[in-house]
Amino acid sequence: MASVDECAETPQLDPWESSVLNARLTLLVVSMVSLFGLLFLLLSNAHDTEATAFSVELAAGFQGLINATAVGHTVSPAFALKVRAENRRVLLPWCYHGGEVVVSYSGVALAWGHVPPFCVRRKVPAEFTVVPWGRGVGLSEGLRRRLAADWRMGTIQMLVEMKLFFDDQGWASSEYPQPSLHLFQLMLKTGGRSG
Repeated sequence: MASVDECAETPQLDPWESSVLNARLTLLVVSMVSLFGLLFLLLSNAHDTEATAFSVELAAGFQGLINATAVGHTVSPAFALKVRAENRRVLLPWCYHGGEVVVSYSGVALAWGHVPPFCVRRKVPAEFTVVPWGRGVGLSEGLRRRLAADWRMGTIQMLVEMKLFFDDQGWASSEYPQPSLHLFQLMLKTGGRSG
C-alpha cells in the first residue's frame, strides 16, 4: 500500500520549463505594473484645470500714458507684454484657442488686445509677445490726477487680465468649456520723468 506522501508528490518540471514559466510570470508582473503606472499618469493629468503656469512681464516698454501728466483727459496707451507659459503636464501638450488681454489701472481698462492661439509642449516653455493698446481712452479728473501723481513718483501699478480659451479641436474643450482667467500685477517704471 502506498503512503500518503507518495500520492501527494507534485510533479517536477524540468529546468527549461521552469525558467520559461518564471520568465512569463515576470513579464506579466512587469506589464501589469507598467500598465497601472501609465493609467495613473493619464488619469492624474486628465483633470488638470491649471495645466499651464504663466508669467507676464513688460517686454519692450509702454507708450501713450504721458498725456495723463498734462491736462489731457484721454490716453492712447500701448504695452508690449512678454508671456511665458510652461506645461505642468507629464505626457500631453496643452493647447489654447487664443484669448483676450486687458490692461487696467484703478479698475479702468486702458488697453486691450487678442492672445494668439498656442500650444505648450511638455517640458518646452512657450514665449510670445502680446501688444494690447487703447485709443482715446477717457479718464475722469480724479483718475487722471492719480495717474499723473504715480507717474511723477516713478511707478504705476497696472493689472493685466488674460482670458484664454481652450483648444476647440482637442479633448480639452469638452472637459473645460469655461475660459481660463489669469491675473498679473505689472509695475511700470516711469523714472519720474515729466510730461
